[in-house]
Amino acid sequence: MTNSSATFHHHGEPSNRRVDVDKPDAPRDALFVGSVEKALRVLQAFSGDKSALSLTEISERTGLGKSAAQRFCHTLVTLGYLLRDERSRQLRPSAKLLEFSFTFLASDPISSIAAPYLVQAREVSGEAVNLALPHGLDVIYITRLPSLNSQLVNPPIGGRAPMFCTSSGRAYLSALPEGLAEQFVDQSNLRKITAHTITNKDQILALIGQARKDGFASASQECINGELTVGAPIFGRQGKVVASMNICVHGRAWSPEEVVEKFSPIVMKTATEISQALATSPNS
Repeated sequence: MTNSSATFHHHGEPSNRRVDVDKPDAPRDALFVGSVEKALRVLQAFSGDKSALSLTEISERTGLGKSAAQRFCHTLVTLGYLLRDERSRQLRPSAKLLEFSFTFLASDPISSIAAPYLVQAREVSGEAVNLALPHGLDVIYITRLPSLNSQLVNPPIGGRAPMFCTSSGRAYLSALPEGLAEQFVDQSNLRKITAHTITNKDQILALIGQARKDGFASASQECINGELTVGAPIFGRQGKVVASMNICVHGRAWSPEEVVEKFSPIVMKTATEISQALATSPNS
C-alpha cells in the first residue's frame, strides 16, 4: 500500500496496560531521560500532512511550551537534524535523519531475508509489494516495491497506517491470540479515513477472524481511495508473528473479489517462504 491521508505500535502477551507505546504520558522508570523523549517528540511532529512547521505548530503538536520547543529545535538545528528556512523561519527535517533509516535497514534481519521473496512476488504479480512491521496500533512499511504496471514513483519507506483498516495490519492481528487482537482494536481510533473505512468493531473483529481462517486479509479502499490490498502474516523463529506483507493494486479495473482470487495465493506463498527463511536463519 502507498501513503494515505492518515498519519502513517508491538506484539506480546495480553496485559492490562495500553499497547500504544507512543503515548507520551505513560509511566516512566527512574532511568528514563525525559529530555531525550521530548527531543524525539519534536522530530515526530513532522509526520503526515506537513513537512515544514513553525515553532508555534511544533509547540502545539508536541505539547511542549514554546520556550522549551525553541530550545529543542535550536539544538536539533545545530546538530543538523532540522533545517530552518531563514525567510519563513519554518523548520523541516534534514537528510541527516536518513542515517537512522539506513542503520535500521542494514541491521534488520527481516528486511534483508525477505527481500528476494518480495522481489519475486512483485515480478509474479506485477503489482506493488510491501513489507510491514508492527508499531503500536499501526503498521510501518520498511520495504516498498512499486507496481510494474504503474507510473507512480517508488513510495517512501517509513509510512504508517492503522492496523484495523489495512490488509497488512489485519493479517498481523489475525496471527495474534484472539484476546490480544481484540485489545488492539479496542485501543485503536476507529475513525473514517475514506468513505470506505470500516469502523464498526464487530465487523473489524469478524474480518480478522476470517483472516485467521483463510491465512490472508484484505481491505478495499479503506486507507486510500481506489486501492485494494491483500496481506498475509510472517512468523519468526519461535513461531510468533513478527511482520506482514501485502500486494496492492489501484484503479477501477479490479474488483475486490478479483484481487483476492488472483493475489491471495501469491501473498500466502510469499509470507510462508519468508517465515521459513526466518526460522532457519542464524541471524533472525
